[in-house]
Amino acid sequence: MRFEIEGVFLLGCGHGIIPESDIVGGVGVSNTTKIRVYHFLNADYGIQNIEKRRIKISTLLGVNDPFELLGANVSNRGVRDLFTLVKREFDKEYGMLCFSKSNHSPVQWAHYGDRHTGVCLGFDVSADLLKDVHYVETRPDDFIFPVDPEGEMLWGERLLYTKYSHWSYEEEARAFVSLDKEEDGRYFKYFDDTVSLAEVLVGFNSNLSRAKVYQALGDIKNNVEVYKVRPAFQSFKMVRNLDDSQWK
Repeated sequence: MRFEIEGVFLLGCGHGIIPESDIVGGVGVSNTTKIRVYHFLNADYGIQNIEKRRIKISTLLGVNDPFELLGANVSNRGVRDLFTLVKREFDKEYGMLCFSKSNHSPVQWAHYGDRHTGVCLGFDVSADLLKDVHYVETRPDDFIFPVDPEGEMLWGERLLYTKYSHWSYEEEARAFVSLDKEEDGRYFKYFDDTVSLAEVLVGFNSNLSRAKVYQALGDIKNNVEVYKVRPAFQSFKMVRNLDDSQWK
């Protein structure tokens, strides 16, 4: 049992996870190309995150999918107990930043953007920190425990990035980070060179004013694109409203 748990902790050096050696006060160090990704949330939390220059770190035990890290077939009791233990131990050390590769989904705006009254924050994230989620129809049977360090890494990554296909509308990319300082029962990643705010999209039904967003942005407002979205005319997408007069 000890072997498998240590294998999971070795994930901290894997692709898509900020190694503890690269965490200084919760700030990751990276010099790679950036990928634009998006995070939906309600207006109040969106403004708070902008003002405090941060994004919430989710934990495996705190997200809305009970199958996180349990994507394999665990009908065997021993395997099930091991996976449950791995999940519990991993949750003490690491959390994840959850993003979407798209800002167009009306379903995401409805579910995570507070029924189109919230916001979507666009971030430029270092490419080596992100990894796409792999969506599957059935729970794989071939999660064989590894016997070598390289196998441990690949085994762990597969567990961390496998989700049921019904979640595929999220087009998720995620980054795992070490949990540092707890604040009121939550953990946050503060904006830095690896995760920087680039866009603020305001929901179609939002009452959030342009002035309120700019006030929250403060001295970074010239570096962040701000606009409101609307339903597209020819597709089922939410798109930028080019008529700025529609948003005060």
